[in-house]
Amino acid sequence: MALFAKRGLKAIILIERKSDKELFNPLATGFLVGFLLNKDPDPLKSTYRIFLVTNRHVFEGLDELWIRFDKKESAGTARFPLRLSENGENKWLAHKDQEVDLAMVTINANFLNENGIDWTFFNEERFAYPEQFSKIGIELGDEIFLAGFPMGISGDIQNYAIVRKGSIARVDSEIIKVNKSFLIDAFVFPGNSGGPVLLKPEISSLENTKAVNSVYVLGVVSGYKVYKEPLFSHQSNPPEIAAISIENSGLASVVPMNFTKDIYQDFIEKQKKLEEEIKGKNEIIQEKIEASQK
Repeated sequence: MALFAKRGLKAIILIERKSDKELFNPLATGFLVGFLLNKDPDPLKSTYRIFLVTNRHVFEGLDELWIRFDKKESAGTARFPLRLSENGENKWLAHKDQEVDLAMVTINANFLNENGIDWTFFNEERFAYPEQFSKIGIELGDEIFLAGFPMGISGDIQNYAIVRKGSIARVDSEIIKVNKSFLIDAFVFPGNSGGPVLLKPEISSLENTKAVNSVYVLGVVSGYKVYKEPLFSHQSNPPEIAAISIENSGLASVVPMNFTKDIYQDFIEKQKKLEEEIKGKNEIIQEKIEASQK
């Protein structure tokens, strides 16, 4: 019985950093999403604008990273540079609220196809926003999958994402308003950042509750919550703190998908404004041409 669609792993992208010695080092995870452009009665004919989603903290302060895809015709991969800044300005998209740990960059689907990339994406119809959880039937304790490349474990021949299980630990309006994220009960590690969190489908449920038998994208892994414990030295009287033990608490922060929608809508508004400005300039030029011909 398959609960996680293997094809969906082709949407999980490895993000790498290139060293001075021309070596590629795994850094984080990203995944491809599609926002609807044109809806067709035949879902296969609907068109989408494709983005790579990851965390803001993955892109911030860097000029360039590399993204690694699987190839279609061979058991190999292809790397492409991702320019993140130019003339001091970011080329990637972020939320207006700097506390939202999300980053997005447009991806040219034609470019991927022309280069023989084996890829897919999660379409926005599969996004579940926290305000919809109850209506859909998503509740605390529901199981989730998270996919990514923890500790740089990524595969040499192709991208082999690690899929792990967990559960929804806390999701409410207060925590999302304050922290811009919700909590899952799952161990995540460096390299998981930017990976998707997916609802595990179920065919059974408690009485008077819904069984959600579809996969939904719930959010983007941001990082684990740290557990700190003071370690005391008993060489002094009274004992003094000698060190702080820092551990992975087993709780992780997840940025909900409604923030990706905010970023996309802001992108569309800027695109429309730019198109209107270009149209206005072209009309002025045309008027001057017509005037000179009279």
